[in-house]
Amino acid sequence: MAIYTYGGTPSDVLTTTTGDVLPDYPVNVRVAGTGELITALYEADGSTPIGALRSNPASHPAPGAVRTFKIDGITAIEYEYLDAAGRPVRRHQAAREAATRALEHIQGTFDTTTTPGTLAAARSDSSGQGVFDVTAFGAKGDGIADDTTPIQAALDAAYNAGGGSVFFPGGRTYNVNTFMVVRANTTIWAYGASIRSTHATTGVLRNFYGTDVFNGYGGHSHIKILGGTWDCNAYSAALGTGVVTATTNTMCFIHCADITVRDCRLLDSSSAHALEFNAVKGAVVEACRFEGFTDNSGDGSRRSSEAVQIDIAKAGSSSIGAFDGTPAVDIRVSGCWFGPSARLGTFGRAIGSHAQVAGRYFDDIVIENCVIEGALESGIRGWNWRRAKIRGNTIRDTAASGVYVSVPDPAAGTVYTSYGITITDNIIEGTVTGSGIRVLGYDTAPVTDVVINNNTVRGASATTANGVQPQCTPGAVVSGNLVDGVRSTGIFPQYSDGVNLTGNTLRNTFSNAVNVAGCTAASVTDNVVDTTGSNHGIVIGGGTDGRAGAGALVAGNRIRAAAVAGIRLSQPGCHITGNKVMKGSGTTVNGISLTPAATGCVITGNDLAGNGWTVAAALLTSTAAPVVTAQGGTVLPGSNVVHVLASHGTLATVADTATETPIATVTIPGGDPQPGSAYRIRVYGTASTTATPTLGFGLRIGGTVVAAPATVTARSGVSGKGWMAEAVLHCVGDGVSGTWAGGLTLMQQYGTASVVTSMSDGAVTHDTTTNMAVAVTAKWSVASASNTATATAAVVERIG
Repeated sequence: MAIYTYGGTPSDVLTTTTGDVLPDYPVNVRVAGTGELITALYEADGSTPIGALRSNPASHPAPGAVRTFKIDGITAIEYEYLDAAGRPVRRHQAAREAATRALEHIQGTFDTTTTPGTLAAARSDSSGQGVFDVTAFGAKGDGIADDTTPIQAALDAAYNAGGGSVFFPGGRTYNVNTFMVVRANTTIWAYGASIRSTHATTGVLRNFYGTDVFNGYGGHSHIKILGGTWDCNAYSAALGTGVVTATTNTMCFIHCADITVRDCRLLDSSSAHALEFNAVKGAVVEACRFEGFTDNSGDGSRRSSEAVQIDIAKAGSSSIGAFDGTPAVDIRVSGCWFGPSARLGTFGRAIGSHAQVAGRYFDDIVIENCVIEGALESGIRGWNWRRAKIRGNTIRDTAASGVYVSVPDPAAGTVYTSYGITITDNIIEGTVTGSGIRVLGYDTAPVTDVVINNNTVRGASATTANGVQPQCTPGAVVSGNLVDGVRSTGIFPQYSDGVNLTGNTLRNTFSNAVNVAGCTAASVTDNVVDTTGSNHGIVIGGGTDGRAGAGALVAGNRIRAAAVAGIRLSQPGCHITGNKVMKGSGTTVNGISLTPAATGCVITGNDLAGNGWTVAAALLTSTAAPVVTAQGGTVLPGSNVVHVLASHGTLATVADTATETPIATVTIPGGDPQPGSAYRIRVYGTASTTATPTLGFGLRIGGTVVAAPATVTARSGVSGKGWMAEAVLHCVGDGVSGTWAGGLTLMQQYGTASVVTSMSDGAVTHDTTTNMAVAVTAKWSVASASNTATATAAVVERIG
């Protein structure tokens, strides 16, 4: 692979946030974009390994500088070193050869009949395109001289030639004292170069003059900015460094189409935006770094400024006319980094919009594979976006929502309805307030066709944010997300009829894991909830405005260690089925609880067992009795499992006795029986005898006879013949003086009759609040060692 060169330029100096150099300081080197640590570093000769890269010592003529070094096969890197607080500081750098290869690429397209390897101020190829080296127009690039005039001359020459490439040789810093203006059909190559503003009121580059007026997308278009550090050089009152104090963009494009900004570093913006696309159709921002921002407004009014603003042509938002309401559309921001610089802090927002014109939308926005390291407000702020894809981004430590997409409030007088918002495969960590992901519509201005899928949202201490919060997003699909440790609600859909929450995992939420508020026909299926710090696992209820919603389906969810109830209902007409609620090591009080508002609900087939609850605790109902069986029964627990009954009991052999003796004993847990409950007990075994005695089987509860033995006369000389005693026990009344009735059927092969029965003669009394021993008994008519009956299996099950 090719060897690439880094370091060794005047700008390669490690400094603190106050501008002090850091001599003899360790430096890590990482692959730009992936962050992979690079350990194979070489001295300037390209062959001598560097054990540990450090900045020059204090005794060196250039203390704190990073010497020239080389890397095999890596064309762009990030220096990484620790600030005073121990936090990593990263600085991007492209290889010097990148600029050289760019120049070679340009030269390779031109006529080479003149001296090879040189560039005149203007050379043309066969199509008339030119390449323009700013140094050939007199730019010094020494970081001292004002290079405004020669650079603008090179840009003008390219435009006047019908288009071309303007080249900034790398390893130099070019000072400018006003905006440079790049016009149609121009490519700027600036790899390794730095272009820096030195005037208090201006940024660095734009595609218009202040007197220009364009309509629609008719301004200067087909522009590429490739490489370079574009330094707005914002003033910092705290540090006393920098120059620019005005609210100004670093780079700006208005009323145009087909704009590319690639491999650029936009540095230290003042109050406005690093990059503005206003009334732009078709822009691509790739592999750029947006570092450093300060609000120089004096009143804090610019704290929400975006690094990349997607804007609309209107007075107050656009620097030039026409103010015709043309929106930016078809914008893609890919593989970029947003965060603080070595000198200044983070932006208000990394990417977003905040202006609107009636009937206009920002369509086809793609934000992908970016890293956002902190923001004074939200990370990504979509406003009036449609058909937007936000995917594969990593967003950390934003003061407000990590991703926030909304439409304007229709109460202001204009209704905007957005659709097609897809938020997928993002990692969002440490959102302080708001929500990790927030999509906001209104009753009369909903956001439809919303998909929030496969995101990871992680909370942190000292935060209050929800995980995922769609509001007025009918039919939204929230699926496959992991929400972990958020300090409020995990997933919180509001007023979103038909919302579908499926396959999400929610862990350690501080409040409810899922709270469906004011939604009709919501579907909450196949989610996993593990531990809530307070409240419930899944809540189906009303919104804060009093709307209840109705008809939710809650099915197939697994809920563990909810603080109060696994599932909480305060909405009518819900169907709750097939869920598993586990107390675990938590404090869960109820499996499923219903408020008086939860009328007409169906609760069937839920597994609430293994938690030590009574039926009343497992299914806490209010005044509205739910349907709990497929047949429409309302006797609790119905088809819901509250206690797992033992699949086999205590088995015995009855021999050489004529006394009625338990041959199998099973247990019905205390609190499980309710009036109308029924249990089936089956006991299987064998019998042997040498004579013809009778052998019968009966049923007792706690020693009290429920059914006397049903007897059969044995045939002479039988051995190992099978029998099955099947008893059914009904709870007539519960409580300490609970009442029971039942019967027993005997099927056998040892005697003369195949089936006999016995049943209770009226109800018997036994406490239902404590564990109940239910015994199937055996009784021989004659005590003989040859008369033996052995139980081989016993099963008890609730059947009603």
